[in-house]
Amino acid sequence: MNERIRPSLHELRLQADEWHRRGLSHPDEIDAMVSRRTAGSTPAEPTYADFFTVV
Repeated sequence: MNERIRPSLHELRLQADEWHRRGLSHPDEIDAMVSRRTAGSTPAEPTYADFFTVV
């Protein structure tokens, strides 16, 4: 008998449909939304300057 009938949690996290079933967006979809809304002009990693700039 095959012991791996059910997919692993890691495999499920890669599938966008599994996220949608739970009312969530897949991380790749969120990244795409953020990139569209910011036109890709945000740094890959936040810096202290992002939080402490005077406006």
